[in-house]
Order: sequence, then structure tokens, then C-alpha cells
Amino acid sequence: MPIPALIPSALAAIAADARARYPQESCGLLLSDGGYLACPNVASDPRTAFVIPVDFWTAHAGQVAAVVHSHPDGPDHPTARDMAGQVATDVPWVLVATDGETVSAPIVWGGDPPPLLGRSFVHGVTDCYALIRDWYRLERGVTLPEFPRDAEWWFSGGDLYRQGFAVAGFAAVSLDDVRPGDVVLMQVRSPVPNHGGVLLDDGLLLHHLTGRLSRREPYGPWRRMVTHVLRHERGETAPC
Repeated sequence: MPIPALIPSALAAIAADARARYPQESCGLLLSDGGYLACPNVASDPRTAFVIPVDFWTAHAGQVAAVVHSHPDGPDHPTARDMAGQVATDVPWVLVATDGETVSAPIVWGGDPPPLLGRSFVHGVTDCYALIRDWYRLERGVTLPEFPRDAEWWFSGGDLYRQGFAVAGFAAVSLDDVRPGDVVLMQVRSPVPNHGGVLLDDGLLLHHLTGRLSRREPYGPWRRMVTHVLRHERGETAPC
């Protein structure tokens, strides 16, 4: 699904709604004509969550281009609950953070992937697992499952890569048996593997670290941090 275009009038309406409802979460629908429809937030605690009434969905069936909501006082990235909500609705989501005065630039996710190289890091949107998912989608035609996750899940008892790789169709192979298309897991200042990338031709690694742009770089310097090499069940070698 394409990422919806946010025209200036919709951006202004989204920002005004977020400011007006602070310290509660604003919510609404971006419609296919580019307009923003503010919706009541009927969550039991609208300061920490949002729920759009069902009748707003049914009244605009077939016209919803995206779900929009705000995070009062942050974070300026999706939470695990946001990610699960986007998967459930199967349309893109738009997020802004606000302190009641300033409003962040919108974060949009859940549509067609952006280019693999040169992405800014946004947790849950364009992070290391998102890059792996998008590479497999674009280069191998394989749709990997989404794993809703909160920021720094590895410091709160999470072990998402090791718990999820079999579900995603991967099996571990020898650290010395690597080929293009394999996924490598790494442990970066973490108690569990918390970073991953895709091996490419010519000894290159495609990956995305926090605070950096996504990039290709030589795999060799990263080899010492690798804990697992994973191969997808549809992992036949393909041009990279």
C-alpha cells in the first residue's frame, strides 16, 4: 500500500488537533481525498491511548488512507501497541509527538518501504529489523512477520530476534557457512542479540544502527560481534 501524501492543509489540521487535545492523545483518519477527519478518543485513559469509535470507521469505509494519532510528551516513535494496531488495521499510520505547543514532524509507517540505503533511524519504522524485512520483501519476494516492539526491548527482558527467527522462517547455520541473503545477528552493548543485518555479495553487510543512516559496509569488522547466522527456508542465493 502506498504511503499517503500529507498535503499542507492536512498537516496543519493534524498539528492543530494534537495541540488542542494535549495532554490527551488526539486521533483521526486521513482520508483518500487528502483531508484529515478528527475523531473522538473514547479510550478509558485518553492520556495514554486512543480508540476511534467504530461508527467513524464504517461511515468512511473504503476512504481511510491512514490512522493518525499523537503522543503527548512523546515518544516520537511508535510503541509496540502502535505497531500492533497498524498491523491489525492494515493501513498506514501517522504519528506526531507534542508538548502542547510544538508538534514533531509526522512519522508514517505501514506502507511501501522507502529505499534501503540512506534511511534515518526511527525505532519500529526504519530500524535494523525493518531493513531486514524490507530487503527480503524487495529482493526475495518474501514477507517476514512484523514483531511489535518497544524501544530498547533488550533492556526490559526481551529477546525478540532469538525468539522470533524460527517463526519468520529462518534456521541457524554455522557461523562460518555464510552466503548472500543470510541474516546475521549481533550483540551490541546488550545482554541478548539486538542488532541484525543482511549479508550481500562481495563481503558486504547491509544494516542500520541507531543514530546512523542505513548502509552497506564490509562485513569483516562486524564478524567478531556475530552470535548467529540465519538462513531463510527460501534462502536460495539471488543477486544482491
